[in-house]
Amino acid sequence: MNYIKTPRHCLWLAAACVTLFVAGCSTSPRPWTVSISKSTYASVQVDLIGVKESEKPYWDGYSIDKYWSEGDLRRLNAKPMTQILKVGKPWVISATDPKWQEWLDRGATELLVVANLPGHFEPGAADPRRCYLPLGPVWKAKDKTLQIEIQDTMILVQTPQKAK
Repeated sequence: MNYIKTPRHCLWLAAACVTLFVAGCSTSPRPWTVSISKSTYASVQVDLIGVKESEKPYWDGYSIDKYWSEGDLRRLNAKPMTQILKVGKPWVISATDPKWQEWLDRGATELLVVANLPGHFEPGAADPRRCYLPLGPVWKAKDKTLQIEIQDTMILVQTPQKAK
């Protein structure tokens, strides 16, 4: 009789281990410490916005030139975190900043970085002034910090992603 119970116990134990493993591999969004620096001497303003996956087409189809125009309603309604960057002084946003909770409470799964870079860029989803960062545990982040560098022509995410 005990012999029959032992395999059942093993099955339950195996099921519990699988459940814990799957829960540990969750891709749930989480706040990150973000450090943004610039390598250009041009004046650059950067906005950070927490967005849902369903909002990406809404942002991809929007002109970044229009976004940066005076009084743009899309930008005002997004309520971004914003900063004019200084050379040699990174802008650091802590994982404990209250803005993260606001974004996560509304279902944000990605961080949208929008930079007002100098020069002319072709409009569209591939505009290099716009970059999405997934908020799940997909990053090989040293000190749990996402490193971003703003260059003259693009937003460069320096933190590598984990292998899939």
